[in-house]
Order: sequence, then C-alpha cells, then structure tokens
Amino acid sequence: MFAIPNINLPLYVFLFVFMAYMLFYVLYSLFNVYHLIRYGVYGFGLYLIVTIFAGGTIILLAGSTFMLMTYDWTLPISLNNAAKFYTEDLFPDL
Repeated sequence: MFAIPNINLPLYVFLFVFMAYMLFYVLYSLFNVYHLIRYGVYGFGLYLIVTIFAGGTIILLAGSTFMLMTYDWTLPISLNNAAKFYTEDLFPDL
C-alpha cells in the first residue's frame, strides 16, 4: 500500500536543485558580464566592477562548495514526521 511515510528521499535530490540554481546563476552572470564589457563605458571603473563581481562570485562558489562537501549526500530523508502534520483531506467535501 502506498503511504507518504514510506517514501524516503535521498539527500542528493536537494544537491541537484542547488546545481540547477548555480547553472542558472553562472549563465545569467556571463550574460551580464558580456553586456557590461560590450556596452559599458570603458575605463578603470568598468574593469573594477567586473573584477569585484567575478571575485565575489568565485569566493561564494568556493565557500558553498567547501561547506557542501562536509555532508553525506547518500543519506535518505524519511517523510515520517511530515505526515504527522497533515490532518485535513486533500479534497474536502464541498
């Protein structure tokens, strides 16, 4: 019989969500940097902004990578406790 408490989600599912977000962020950042360099006013300020943005991005990516490396991503998450909070029918009588 199917029941919500019997479902176990592996923890790496959340890692896939994070990686999809990071892929979107990198593509969006490359788009922004391209437009800054292509259409921005050339000078020291432009290169300073691009360098600070790229450096900050690298620092944040490295920090999040090192923090995420400490977890065991193969552990399952049980939904036993999540089912206890659900007390109403999905489709109540109208």
